[in-house]
Amino acid sequence: MSADAAQLEKLLVEWVERWIEGESGVVIGPSTNLSHTGLLDSMAIVGLISYLEEEADAEFDFATFDPIKGVSIQGLIKHCVK
Repeated sequence: MSADAAQLEKLLVEWVERWIEGESGVVIGPSTNLSHTGLLDSMAIVGLISYLEEEADAEFDFATFDPIKGVSIQGLIKHCVK
């Protein structure tokens, strides 16, 4: 993993932690399934993706993203930063 990806992971984990305001007992990590665990709803995921686009200076392609198996920080970064 590149240093940039590691930094993005750290920033996105911090974003999720701020969003849930400590209301979950789940430990948040880059591979945590944010959708299937109920940590983030669809609007929060869109907010996280928007933050990722800003921080990575990249565009997220919603048309080619398939969240059926869940949404993780690693998966979002991999899809957005190629």
